[in-house]
Amino acid sequence: MDSGGEGGTSRPGGGAGDDVLAIQAALTRHAESLTDVRRHALSVSLLSWDSPAGGAFRTYLAERCSELSGTIELLHSAARLLGEYGRLVRVAEALQRGAGL
Repeated sequence: MDSGGEGGTSRPGGGAGDDVLAIQAALTRHAESLTDVRRHALSVSLLSWDSPAGGAFRTYLAERCSELSGTIELLHSAARLLGEYGRLVRVAEALQRGAGL
């Protein structure tokens, strides 16, 4: 993403729109990673837990999986919104280049 150089882009000729795409991809990867974590936690909660502590653990897992679902949806929403923002930034960059700026 930011190379620390002037303009804040990671590649010569790249613009902020390219950086936005990279952030969008990272958000999507994190959402997919959390989806995997959630899937594994759900599979553990389906195991037979005969003790009272086991029942409490299943309840705990169910609550955490519910929270993960919300977080995953927020990450996907953020990625979608960032994608639209990136599209608008790339259009603005193209207009600037067309105007010789």
